[in-house]
Amino acid sequence: MKSSVLALALTLLPGGRFTAYFTPAFTDAAYQKEAAAKVQKAWKPAPNAPAGKKTVLIAQIAQDGTLAGLRDHMMTGFKPWDDAAIAAVKGAAPFAPLPKSWAYPTMEVHFHFEVVAKK
Repeated sequence: MKSSVLALALTLLPGGRFTAYFTPAFTDAAYQKEAAAKVQKAWKPAPNAPAGKKTVLIAQIAQDGTLAGLRDHMMTGFKPWDDAAIAAVKGAAPFAPLPKSWAYPTMEVHFHFEVVAKK
């Protein structure tokens, strides 16, 4: 399933931007906000990451909210940042159960952790 054009952008401090892209057919905005907020809350910053790089993780959330799968799609190459992104998604699990209206066994989310330049 492709990711939604609509994204939830949250700022991570220090030095990063976090965006979550949900499967287009999954339109439950409250669930999206809650899931993204859990990942943001679990984030532990990795200092000195190279600006302009991005880690993209693709997660599968099961009907019961467990993390059914997690794979990397893009890594920064800066291990502390990449490891922090993986730890944030794993640390946020389990998520809330998917709405009963979601007819599929899982729902895909792309989590983007972008390093931004210090000002």
